[in-house]
Amino acid sequence: MKKIYLSIFTIALAFTASAQLSLTKAFNEPAIGDVNTQKGYDSTSVLPKNTGASQTWNFSSITANTVTEVTNYVATSSTPSPALFPSANLAEDDGSGQYNYWQAGPTQYELWGFADNAGSGVTFTNSAIAAVWPINFGYTNTDAFAGTATISLPGTVSGSVNTTGSGTGTVILPGSLTFANCLQVKMVNNMRILLGTFPLSFTVDVISQDYTYYHGTQKFPILNVTYEKQTVNSGSGPTVTDSYWIKVNNAVLTGINDVTFDVINCNVYPNPATNAVTIDLTNDKAENASVVVMNNLGQVVKTVDLGSALEVKHLMNTSDLASGIYHVKTTIGEKSSTKKLIIQ
Repeated sequence: MKKIYLSIFTIALAFTASAQLSLTKAFNEPAIGDVNTQKGYDSTSVLPKNTGASQTWNFSSITANTVTEVTNYVATSSTPSPALFPSANLAEDDGSGQYNYWQAGPTQYELWGFADNAGSGVTFTNSAIAAVWPINFGYTNTDAFAGTATISLPGTVSGSVNTTGSGTGTVILPGSLTFANCLQVKMVNNMRILLGTFPLSFTVDVISQDYTYYHGTQKFPILNVTYEKQTVNSGSGPTVTDSYWIKVNNAVLTGINDVTFDVINCNVYPNPATNAVTIDLTNDKAENASVVVMNNLGQVVKTVDLGSALEVKHLMNTSDLASGIYHVKTTIGEKSSTKKLIIQ
C-alpha cells in the first residue's frame, strides 16, 4: 500500500498565518494553479513537539536529505478519476500519480478521497473536514469520515480527524533562519481500512500526528513534521511500521539571501527582519552605490542612495513595509546583486 493512502491529512492542509495568527479561507485556502515545493530533512535528535502560547521550536539541527516534493493543485477534470469525486472542485497532485480530492466550500475545506492513476484508492461518502474557517490559536475541530476503498481488494474505510490550533511562537530552522509569530497546527488522524472478506481479509490501522508551522510570509507551511504508526492485521498476525517525515518549504530555504544577478560583496541582515535591516557592503572602486527594494509584484517600494564610500554599513528602516517577501537590489557601478528579504 502506498504511503499517500496512509498520510492523506499530513500533506494537504496548506495555509498561511497572517499577522494575527489566523488562517482564513480568503487568504489561505489552496487554489488551482498553486505549487508547493518541499525539501526533505532528517534528524538524529528528538524534535520539539511542545504546544501552547509563546513557544520556541528549535529545528536548527535537522539535516537535508535528497528528497524534494513538488505538489500541484489542479482542476479535478485534469485528473484520471474525476467521476469518483463529484463533490470535489480541487485536486492535489503529488507528482507521482497520486491525487487527493478536495472541496473548497464557503466555510470549510474537506477531503472527498484519494486515488492513483489507475483509479485505485478511497472514495468518501462522508467527507473528512480538515478546516472550518478561521483557524487560530485555541481552534479545535473533530470530524468523522467514512467511505469505500478499492486498493488491492474492495473494502471500507472509516476514521476521524482532529485539528487544533495548538501553539504560537518562534520557529528556528537550519542556517539560523528564525521566524517569529508562527502558528502551530496539530492534526491527529485515526483511520481504519478493511479490505476483502473473510477468510481473505485484512485491516490497516493508521494513526498519524502532524505538526505544521505557518508564518505570514508564506502561503504554504514553513515546516511540517509527521509521525505515523501503521498496523497491518492479517492471518499471519500484525505488522507494525513506525515512520516520520520532516519537510521544509523550499521557498524559505532558497528565499534567504539568494543572489540572482552579478555577485558583489553585500550582506543584508537580519533576515527575517522587522523594523530595520543593515546593508553592509564593500565598494572597492569607490563607485556610486544604491539600494532598491521591490515587492513580489516588482513594484519599487523604497530607494536608498549609499554614496561611494569604500565601506558602507547603512541601517535601512523597514517598519513601513508590510509583512511579506521583498527583493533588495544593491548596485555598485555596473554590477548588482539581488537578495530576497522577509519582513515579519
